[in-house]
Amino acid sequence: MLAIRRIPSRLAPLTRRNNSTARLLPQTLRAQCHRPQVALNPDVAKAINNNILSLDQPNNLRRVAKNNFLRLQTENLHRAPFTSLEVDAHIASIFVQNYASVYQTLMELKKRMSSRGKVWMPDKVLDVGFGPATGIVALNDIFQDVEFKPRLKDAVILGSLDMQRKAKIILSRQRHEVVDAKDDEDSIPREEIVDEVDVAAAADQDDLIGEVMTKKIKTVTRLSGRLPVKNKYDLIIVTQQLLQHESKFNTQVDENLEKFLKLLAPGGHIVIIERGNPLGFEIVAKARQIMIRPENYPDEHGKIPRPWLRGVQMENSEAPTPMEHNYYLNIVAPCPHHRKCPLQTGNPHFYSFKEGKDLKTCTFQKSIERPKFNMELKRGKLLATEWNDEEGARPSRDLRGTGRPNGRNYEIVNYSYLIAERSLADKETISKIEQMREEQLHNFEIGSLGDNTPDTWPRIISQPIKRKGHVILDLCAPSGKLEKWTIPKSFSKEIYHDARKAMKGDLWGLDAKTKIKGRGSLNVTKFENLEKERIKQTKKESRVKERELAETFNQLSNDELEIDEQSVEKIETLSTIYGHYYEDAEKKGN
Repeated sequence: MLAIRRIPSRLAPLTRRNNSTARLLPQTLRAQCHRPQVALNPDVAKAINNNILSLDQPNNLRRVAKNNFLRLQTENLHRAPFTSLEVDAHIASIFVQNYASVYQTLMELKKRMSSRGKVWMPDKVLDVGFGPATGIVALNDIFQDVEFKPRLKDAVILGSLDMQRKAKIILSRQRHEVVDAKDDEDSIPREEIVDEVDVAAAADQDDLIGEVMTKKIKTVTRLSGRLPVKNKYDLIIVTQQLLQHESKFNTQVDENLEKFLKLLAPGGHIVIIERGNPLGFEIVAKARQIMIRPENYPDEHGKIPRPWLRGVQMENSEAPTPMEHNYYLNIVAPCPHHRKCPLQTGNPHFYSFKEGKDLKTCTFQKSIERPKFNMELKRGKLLATEWNDEEGARPSRDLRGTGRPNGRNYEIVNYSYLIAERSLADKETISKIEQMREEQLHNFEIGSLGDNTPDTWPRIISQPIKRKGHVILDLCAPSGKLEKWTIPKSFSKEIYHDARKAMKGDLWGLDAKTKIKGRGSLNVTKFENLEKERIKQTKKESRVKERELAETFNQLSNDELEIDEQSVEKIETLSTIYGHYYEDAEKKGN
């Protein structure tokens, strides 16, 4: 008689034994980030290809896209596109990367809310960025299989009016952007409604290629070039908008963050996304520091919401009123604690030093499938060969593309993100928060799993190191420290199996055999001294350069200007001088 193997209870709900998640423990499933490869909505991709990029010469797009990537390597910050060609090049190249980072971050927020037993579906949404309403496009795709009708969807597109027109084309291909004719017939003449239906029907029939009359396109999302001042939003998506000039890092992040937090409704979430480079990470870490002020609570553990008092309006009193204390913020992800960030340096210049090359950052990666227009763009010669060093930029294999007909159809996006939550304003919630602040029940030491909920589970910040018989995890832990956990096969076969399936960006809700403190403390003093030397040397070089230019300028001013070859050389020299002062003013943000 054959023995019948009993299936463990944890596998009972799964119908397929060969499913990739069949052997994973429940904690692992709750801890995993969104795994599937991100792909742009095919209808959106088709609209971009047929109705936006088809109007440009491919080589012109490649040239502008190449310059954008080169500038990003040198400046590390996005600039708003202004001309029509710059807008199209942004959509052809950078939009896909931003879409992937926003989509993955919103999926993280959705899963974290689900782990609390809540159905997350924001009712008022605000998206702010340079791109074509990237946050709204990603949000619509996340809820594409369910009914999603927020009362308010606003997209603020900074820079170009032409980008707003292109955003209309992209949004019009999403089902959640279709305007109900019954709701809109009072404000739109009947003949325009008929024209819209005809245009939509024609678009559905065939792949029409060419320019679109965007004036007749109606979308649920309201497009604007200015930040609203009156509305409060349940979800605010901020993509690369906290810093415009690196020289103003310490003040600009603070000022911009305050503007957005003023628009956040009680119980709402703000999602901040930056590039996955050292500057992007430091921007996110700075925003986190401003919101929860870990330096003011050195002995506090857990994720108790912290009071936010910036921007509070005082009404004929020297101290805030009780209601003004009811504004609390909590970090949802990626941090498992509210203590000082163990990777934050506080100064992006530290990474440029020779000694700063080993500094780590909290950045994440996501794979996105390249749509047709993106693959065609990067197969071109300008993005397929090594870039020259004319503009002082370092060539990058990840950005230049392969140039092969059968090259890879995906790319890896690097990004840093932060999700924060504003507490509700009802008396019961405020009373509970104040009680938690008074009791201070938690004291998480090295090796702790927090309060055994996903909110305080450690986060895997490096790709797990898999060795024969054991796995090593680098974690940002609820203790506020970087920790290194080792899971050998002898510890637990099930936990060992799940550790081998873990990836960077996942939470870790299981135990380990060995738990020790990770990398040593950051020697900030050493980098501060190097920074002082850098500033001193920069000022010295600037004074020498200005002195030389001033002498040249005075000499040219005293000479009589005649139209000959020598005068042309003088004019070129003067343009160089003025160009120097212009570039210097740009760097200072003036």
